[in-house]
Amino acid sequence: MPALVPEDEGLILGIDGGGTRTVALLAKRNTPDVILGEGISGPSNQRAVGPRMAMNHLDLAVQAAFDAAGLERQTVEAACLGLAGADRQSDRSVVEDWSQGTRLAFKVQVVNDAIPLLHAGNAPGYGIALIAGTGSLAWGCNAQNQIARSGGWGYLFGDEGSAYALGRSILQAVTWSYDGRGPDTCLLNEVTQALKIESAAEIITAVYSNEIPRAVIAGLAPLVFDAADRMDIVSCDILNGAAVELAAMVVSVARRLELVDGVALSLTGSVLLQQAKFRTMVLDAIASRGVRVSSAVLVEAAARGALKMASALSATV
Repeated sequence: MPALVPEDEGLILGIDGGGTRTVALLAKRNTPDVILGEGISGPSNQRAVGPRMAMNHLDLAVQAAFDAAGLERQTVEAACLGLAGADRQSDRSVVEDWSQGTRLAFKVQVVNDAIPLLHAGNAPGYGIALIAGTGSLAWGCNAQNQIARSGGWGYLFGDEGSAYALGRSILQAVTWSYDGRGPDTCLLNEVTQALKIESAAEIITAVYSNEIPRAVIAGLAPLVFDAADRMDIVSCDILNGAAVELAAMVVSVARRLELVDGVALSLTGSVLLQQAKFRTMVLDAIASRGVRVSSAVLVEAAARGALKMASALSATV
């Protein structure tokens, strides 16, 4: 039978949620680096899947973390949720209502998904976080606690440099090539194989009939990196443009926070974590615009930063 943890060994939760998946980490408040249980579920970005599904995925991730720890689900001392889009009060209110209704924690902090990155590992809590996963965002905080952000406007008219934006560019290049409006590209064959269709004419059905079309489009992103390695000109152009857009976000934040002489950069998201050559392109593009990156740290588990924030929250009166 699952056990309860004594009150003097209170639990905390750190949650990282985006447009692809949600990760919940469970730990004791005094030892946030020791993970008792990890739970993973689907996307919890409300703008991507809607509030109801987003909250369901949060709930599933939390339950899975308790199950993995072999503990009975209970109200924890503190929980920090770093969620894509959560810097909007309307989105935060939905999460806060859900956490209250589920008795998630005695103390709850809901922040955007960039902030925990500046607390992960040995990060001091300031610098610039650059996210390029399903979506994209640059968010920064300086030593004076001034903050600035750039990007993060969502997939309809933003998210430049993200997996979704890359997938969208791939589909545009493929359909233009198929129509005779654009240059030939090996991406045409790659996309039809990835979507398991016979020709580009079936792309509309393959994408729009899916329950989460955005995830399908973002899932195509790896194709452009492979094609670029084979010197496909169209793919190289797509990646060059994406690197410039991500760099522009960082430069914008750095200048507003007066960090151009030395930026501590935290990087996360599948596009940056899994593509070393592209990561170098982004860093080079930042440097070419007069911003010096003093350190660039890859953060593979943003939820660990959320755990550290939850531990600090639990100690507040």
